[in-house]
Amino acid sequence: MNLSKISVQVRPRNPYEAIDLGFVMARRWFIPLVLLWLVPALPVMVVSYLIFMDQPLWALLLIWWLKPLFESIQLRYISEKLFDDHVHWRHTLRHGRSVALHQWFAKLITQRLAFSRSFNMPVGELEQLTGKRRQQRLDTLHRGAGSSGLWLTFAGHSIESILVFAVFSTAWMFIPMEMDIDFEFSMLLSSPLLFPTITLAGFVAMTLVAPFYVCGGFMLYINRRTWLEAWDIELTFRQLSSDYVKPGKSLAMAVLLLTALGSLTALPTPARAELDRAQTQQKIIEILEGDAFHEIKEEQRWRWIDKPAAEEPEEDGSWLARFGKWIVKQLEGFNGVEDAGSLVTWIINGLEIVLWGLVIAVLAYLVYRFRHIRAPDVAFDNRTQAPPPSHLFGLELSQDSLPDDIISAAQTLWQQQQFRAALSLLYRAALTYLVHERHLPLNSSHTEQECLRLCLQHEPQHRGEFFQSLTQHWVALAYAHQPLSEQDFNALCAAWPRFDQQEPVG
Repeated sequence: MNLSKISVQVRPRNPYEAIDLGFVMARRWFIPLVLLWLVPALPVMVVSYLIFMDQPLWALLLIWWLKPLFESIQLRYISEKLFDDHVHWRHTLRHGRSVALHQWFAKLITQRLAFSRSFNMPVGELEQLTGKRRQQRLDTLHRGAGSSGLWLTFAGHSIESILVFAVFSTAWMFIPMEMDIDFEFSMLLSSPLLFPTITLAGFVAMTLVAPFYVCGGFMLYINRRTWLEAWDIELTFRQLSSDYVKPGKSLAMAVLLLTALGSLTALPTPARAELDRAQTQQKIIEILEGDAFHEIKEEQRWRWIDKPAAEEPEEDGSWLARFGKWIVKQLEGFNGVEDAGSLVTWIINGLEIVLWGLVIAVLAYLVYRFRHIRAPDVAFDNRTQAPPPSHLFGLELSQDSLPDDIISAAQTLWQQQQFRAALSLLYRAALTYLVHERHLPLNSSHTEQECLRLCLQHEPQHRGEFFQSLTQHWVALAYAHQPLSEQDFNALCAAWPRFDQQEPVG
């Protein structure tokens, strides 16, 4: 993930400000996002409508249930568009089937009724985390922005309902006021156009709201990563580093450079500095992955917001007396048998509302109670897996772009004084091997340290140690502009044949 190519200003934002920025992105890329929704969703809608022609609401319910699949394609597009403005929606649509069916069981069953679904989607789609690691990641991201994702979901469903209701309101507004129409609700329910109209209006409402819902949740996710990983500070250091290496600096920069060169005697030797840097980096990784760093302690207690004032005696007596008076008032004017039917109907409707409320409450409790249960992985076919990334931090990961003899090509570049190109070739070849041969679960959002952490977790020790050494030299050269020595480069070239072996050679 190349942060320098991001098309928005990276800075910590308020959660609702981040959602508003997502809405701006949705308005800017509205047409491609709508097309990415309609191309897969419209055929499914037409086929389901023909199947459930007698009960078209089932077709609308099916599209509503399949929304996470269609929104995954939109999410993949805006995640690539945010870092590369030249990405076209047709390119995303070519991989739409594999993107939509990636983790399809979890998206449609275990994660479908999540209250912050658009905020949670990037964790599974872009970071490709599952199970306990996904839940730990969500707990970290939701700390400080979880309620914002919930309100975004509530607002999205509310706007869809308002748009459906607006269709009927608009039709009613076109009726002239001079026409005295005796409208009854039973007439509307018996109309053959009612449910087809609701189905069509609901599909249009979901099409219009989906880009804003997906972009709002994605920018809420990006904002949380900015807070947690200090992307704004990283970009600032990169810009300072880029400005530092540009030729033709002012006299003040030359003076600072001479001062820094004069103070080299106070610095540790390069070998000692390299050793300290490697030890410090390894210590940071151990601390971040340790249990003590992830320890969370929550404390809840009741307290009075304000000291309650002394209660004054009410003139109407206790609540039981007031309830009795309310019953007497309701029974005033009761006309016997004629009003008995309406009273019974009122009681039955009230009981029905209470029972439906209990059913919804039980379902909500069951979903919350068993939210930790992981569904079994069901392999659809090989094409359901997410495609490997084509680029990582600006490096192309295509096997066709690598020379046949990587070591010879790298040594030739080194002899031509192209030190950065030589080390870049080794690092790019290592990433390509891990992605295409070892199938390491990397994606375009990972950083160098995240790639190293995954390699240390999933690969043998000898391969992890080589990739750790290669990553340290690459980070020092690419960002700190500290070239490695010829001895270190020759050591990397000599250790390369062991990199693609299953077991280390004794």
